[in-house]
Amino acid sequence: MIKLTTNIEEAEFITHAGNFHADDVFSTVLMERLFDNITLIRLNDYQDDGTKIAYDIGLGKFDHHGALYDKKRANGIHYCGFGLLWQEYGLKYLRKIKVEHPEKVFEIIDELLVIQIDAFDNGEYNIDAPFNIYTLAGLIEQFRPKIGKSEDENESFLKAVSFADTIFEQILNDAIGKVYAITEIEKKKKTIKDKILVLDEYIPYEYAIFKLGFDIDFVVYPSNRGCWAAHIVPTKYKGFTPKIPFKQEWAGLKDEELQKVSGIKTAHFCHKKLFLATADTKEDAIEFIYKTIRE
Repeated sequence: MIKLTTNIEEAEFITHAGNFHADDVFSTVLMERLFDNITLIRLNDYQDDGTKIAYDIGLGKFDHHGALYDKKRANGIHYCGFGLLWQEYGLKYLRKIKVEHPEKVFEIIDELLVIQIDAFDNGEYNIDAPFNIYTLAGLIEQFRPKIGKSEDENESFLKAVSFADTIFEQILNDAIGKVYAITEIEKKKKTIKDKILVLDEYIPYEYAIFKLGFDIDFVVYPSNRGCWAAHIVPTKYKGFTPKIPFKQEWAGLKDEELQKVSGIKTAHFCHKKLFLATADTKEDAIEFIYKTIRE
């Protein structure tokens, strides 16, 4: 539980007042999860003297605004308050909740969530799209009081923290799942043939194959739609460019038309972007791949 106070003597935790960001919001999520009940004050100004945990304010251990501050990752991205707190307390929190393989879960959360917040808060990112993208940082900002509405800043902050806590929980569970997937996919390494990974039951494989550095071009697995899927491997994690696309003449075709053109007896569908093809049987799903790479 978070108790907001206006009495600095009562507060154990301090962050800045005014417009909140993903940095101070997710920092508050982590502090509440680790310490359970926290008393927090939001101030316009504060000089950190080390007696309280102050983040994103105070020019202390967990603030990144000082003129001489230059603590950054190997990839050049500077830590913000949340990143600094995660380095200090993240592993302690994961051990508190008895997560299996806490070091691995810590690394994945850092890679997929914390670095993103660090980069956005420090302006060290680039998104080039011809339309608006609501990033995680941008979604947090939507909880700020709106012009023309009578909204309390602290209440809005707590709503943002509640939203961020839900997101954090999902990312935590995702990271735990990714550790499991890496373990299971690694067991399949010796079964890879012709750069094809075949899964007899579906495992979320995308992150695992890149983390493990597997040199594969296709993955075959049973689809939750009741058929077998052959899927390309992109050139990078979460990317859209396939290493090897399926054959252009299959693009967007279905059932009998696809069967006729491809010569694959139980063919169902090939996506028009050539990253996915499906069939009734595992053997025919694999056949999509061999026809692609051999013909």
